[in-house]
Amino acid sequence: MAQRPASAAGTEREIVAPVALCRADGSFDPAARGFSRGPLSACEVPGHWGRRKRWHYWGVTSPREIVSLTFVDLDYVGLAIAVVVDRASGRRFRGGALAPLGWRMPLPVRDGEGEVAVRRRRFGLSFRDLGREVALVVRAPGLAVDVTVTRPPGHETLGVGVGWDEQHFAYSAKHTALPARGSLALDGVRRRLAEGAFACLDFGRGVWPWRSAWNWASAAGVAGGRTLGLNLGARWTAGAGPSENALVVDGRIHKLPGELRFDLDRRAPRRPWRIEGRGVTLRFRPELCEHPRLPLGVLAAELVLGFGHFEGRVLDHDLTGLFGWAEDFRARW
Repeated sequence: MAQRPASAAGTEREIVAPVALCRADGSFDPAARGFSRGPLSACEVPGHWGRRKRWHYWGVTSPREIVSLTFVDLDYVGLAIAVVVDRASGRRFRGGALAPLGWRMPLPVRDGEGEVAVRRRRFGLSFRDLGREVALVVRAPGLAVDVTVTRPPGHETLGVGVGWDEQHFAYSAKHTALPARGSLALDGVRRRLAEGAFACLDFGRGVWPWRSAWNWASAAGVAGGRTLGLNLGARWTAGAGPSENALVVDGRIHKLPGELRFDLDRRAPRRPWRIEGRGVTLRFRPELCEHPRLPLGVLAAELVLGFGHFEGRVLDHDLTGLFGWAEDFRARW
């Protein structure tokens, strides 16, 4: 396994050749601790039944729509959720399915390849990833999504491998600022996805601690003639590996070292958030918010999620006006 120090990332290690997240016995391989600029980590997670967390999340934003597509397999339960928001009216279109004891299907071990498909009588969701293009398809009563995401040649994606100890570890990949096109059917009325749409993939594999928490922010758009993609995180990687903080400029990753601080009022999440740290001074102003809670006996998850505009700077780039999302997540899972 090859690694190299990245000057822009301080002491964080960069992985530049394929690596496995786990050893054959299912324990974390320390060689996977680091960040990459492409899908280099193989994320087979043998054993650990009931503790594995595997997900694919695709978020698509345009000047007119928000498309939020989630696939999660926690071994003991599987969730598939599709939400489309009309930004002008604020109306939401939803569909979903739940699978006790998980989805029981083979899942891609690398980001940037393979297919995930859920098919129920009243709900269907599929992500078909061919590398250069990804087809996102949803079918539900009153809702249909047909979106194609393109990865431009040479577009870099951020992968981060962390290990809290040999039995608790995670790999997270963010593919941000990817152009998207397609169509939506909302209550039987079909329309094209608005021009200027961008997509982001959040791919996750791992065995997380029983109590987990994170912040995440993502945005994409064109500013100053450059295509910018933002990916910021906090809390979850501290002490376990590199941060997932990066700015993507015209498809190239500019890695940000160190930890960030997300300041928000969880009781009033529509108030502006502050995101600050080395090279980052941002305000996030939510346009709409969701605050779901999922009590499952001793298990519980709480998410504060906002979609809105960012203001401020990252490195020497002004991100004011970029649209995206920010979240605060806490779970016993």
